[in-house]
Formats: sequence, structure tokens, C-alpha cells
Amino acid sequence: MASSVLRRRYSKSPCCSMVSSLLNCSRSPTALLTALPPHCKFSQDSKDPPTTTTTTEDTAKLSLNLEGKTIQELLDDAVTEKSEGPKEKDLTEQKKRVKKDPRKSTVFLFPGQGAQFVGMARSLLDYPHVEDIFTRARDILGYDILQLCLNGPQEELNKTVHCQPAVFLTSLAAVERLREDNPLAVETCVAAAGFSVGEYAALVFSGAISFEEALYVVKERAAAMQRASEEVPSGMLSVLGRPQTRFPQLCHDARIYCKEVHNMEDPVCNIANYLYPQARVIGGNKECLAYIRKYGKEYGLVRMKPVPVSGAFHTSLMESAQDATHKALQEVDIEVPVINVHSNVDTASYQNPQQMRRLLTKQVTSPVKWEQLMHTLYERPQGRGFPDTFEVGPGSQLGAVLSRCNMKARQEYHKVSCGEEDDNTHNVQATAND
Repeated sequence: MASSVLRRRYSKSPCCSMVSSLLNCSRSPTALLTALPPHCKFSQDSKDPPTTTTTTEDTAKLSLNLEGKTIQELLDDAVTEKSEGPKEKDLTEQKKRVKKDPRKSTVFLFPGQGAQFVGMARSLLDYPHVEDIFTRARDILGYDILQLCLNGPQEELNKTVHCQPAVFLTSLAAVERLREDNPLAVETCVAAAGFSVGEYAALVFSGAISFEEALYVVKERAAAMQRASEEVPSGMLSVLGRPQTRFPQLCHDARIYCKEVHNMEDPVCNIANYLYPQARVIGGNKECLAYIRKYGKEYGLVRMKPVPVSGAFHTSLMESAQDATHKALQEVDIEVPVINVHSNVDTASYQNPQQMRRLLTKQVTSPVKWEQLMHTLYERPQGRGFPDTFEVGPGSQLGAVLSRCNMKARQEYHKVSCGEEDDNTHNVQATAND
């Protein structure tokens, strides 16, 4: 199995019981970051772990929350249509949908690249299991990422190869803080979404991918995206337009300009992130972005701000990184999540492993449809309540974006602080959040 290969790869030193059980065990999100007993299916504390198959009945038992209901009993209106994919392992076959008061449920949002800051995770270290998460990560990554999170320098932390694992790990550490401070919020979580690399934290929390294997994919993905960004001068530009602004036309004209003026054979300029109404992040060649900064106001743009990232993420310039991500995903075990996790690509919830591998691969070169995803999560009939939403990880950008997409849902928003900057930052920051 892929998991056994990866365990051998990272078996330099014995890991703590929390992390070893976190890597491959019980698929209830309420147990994912908590030490499990030695008889757990893949526990490294067991000398002779039994080989068993988890049945639908087992999954239902694992998923019981504090109220005696399964955590898979989702909000009847918090999930829309399924993504395309094979039907034989569809999540809908494993759960019985019933109406549930959304005010007694929670939704978790996991941030992506752009949310990082020096000092993040400092306020989390006193919580159970947090240091163990970073200790195990050091064995997998080959360097002390906790020290980079705590002390920087910012220039190194901002590098894609470091930033993506750092945000992923800090987000999971933030789950541990929430579990300690508000365990009911973890127990009653019915849906999750992550911005780009944040999807991997959401999938670990949901039980779809083990901690170790998800970190392995994040490591490979980040390194490949770093390499791809160094191959061609490119970047990203956060823009704010008016209702009449035609973003596709702007991108098209920028490509034509680069062909005619700079003699570029196949310039790239596309929408990379949909943030909220009239707010987009455009990615592409440096020459295309220069055209937009020069002529953007003629197209109705009211704000143009370079995003501090190294490349044009979520565009075709990341094709080589897409290949590397696909290869890494083929090496790991993926299972059906026990709560709904929504895809950046089509906003629908993941249904089966084959579809998850396909969409996570496609995500690398596809726009993040975050604005559309917020509508998928929160649209409901008038008068229907909203779940409590927790932004779990560094930064507060996702909460700010939520306020622009759905103010009523934003009223039930809570931030899980990861450091002093989280406590002091409440402004809107439109970033690539890769």
C-alpha cells in the first residue's frame, strides 16, 4: 500500500502516539488529531496491527457526535449537487440526509498561501499535540518549519516551498486549539472548505487523507509550484472592478498586446481566483500584468495590487506542477470524507477517491472559485439560520471575503487565532491564498 511506502520513507525516528495515530486512523474528524488506542487499524504503537476493512456500519459508528447523531447528517441546504465521478463509492450511499438546525452546526474554512506571517503558531504551542505535529513535520520536510513560522525571516516564509506546508500545519494546529477551547464546535462540524492548499487541511480534518500523506503531497506540490514559477517570469495581480467590468475581455486584450508588442508566442493571462463580487486575482506573464496595470482603469478597474507570490498560480503556467501533484496523489491512500469537503474547482462536495485525485490535480491550473463556493455553502431560503463558521488557520482573509459574499453568514463567523497578528488584523486582504 502507498501508506506503508510512505511510512518507511519517514521512519527515521519514532513519532509520538498522537501523530502516529493521526496519520492513518479512525476517520471521524473529531478523532483525527487525538491520540488513538494501540488497536487502531494503522497505529504504529501496535506490534501486529490487524488487517480489517471499514464497513459502512463502522463508519456510521465512528461518526457519532455528542448529540448521538452522525456528523454525516449534513445541513439539508448546505450542500448542492454532486461533482461528476464514479457512483459506486458515492458519499450519498453512506449517509442518510435529514433536516438539521444549522444553528447547531459548524463549518470550517481553511486558509491558503498569503495568510502566513512570522510568529504564527506561537500562541498554539501550549495546546495539546501541537508541538508533536511540528516535530513529525520536521522529519517529513527535512527542516525545522516551526522555527521558520515563529522567527522567519519573512522572505523565507513567503517562499512557496515553505509557505504552503507552514500554512497547512498551522491550520491543523489551530484545530487543536479549537478542540481544547470549544470541543462542541469540532464535534458538530458538518462541512469544510479550504482555499487552494487549504483543501488539504480540510481533507485531513475530514478523514479523507492521513496527516503524513497529505503533508507529503503538499511538500511535493509546493516544490513543483516553486520550480514552475522560476521557469517563466510571471505573477499575480489582485484587482477590484465595477459591475460592468469585463474581466475576460481585459485578459484577452492583454494576451493580444503581448503577442503583438512583445512577440510572445503563447502568453498567459487568466482569472486565477474569484474572491467576491467584482474582486478577482489575475495570473499570467509579467508582460500581461504590466498591460493591466497600465490600462486597467480604462476597463473599469478601481484597484490593482500585485500579490506577493512567486508565480502565476492556478493558470496553465503551472502545468509542470500539475503533473507532479498528480504523481504524488497516486502514491497516497484517499478515502471518502466523513463530512462534506467542497472542491475549489467546481464548488461541489467530494464523493469518491478517484474524483478527489482528479479535481485536486486539476486545481493546480484551474481558478479557485471561492466566491461561488461561498454561495454553495451558505445560500438558503429566507429566514433559515446559518451555521457557526470558523476560520481555522493563520490570517483572517476568508472571514473578510465572506462578509463581501454573505453578510448574514458573516455574523456567525469566528476566528481561531494563531498569533498576535491574527489578534490585531481585521482588514480585508485580497491575496492569491494559494
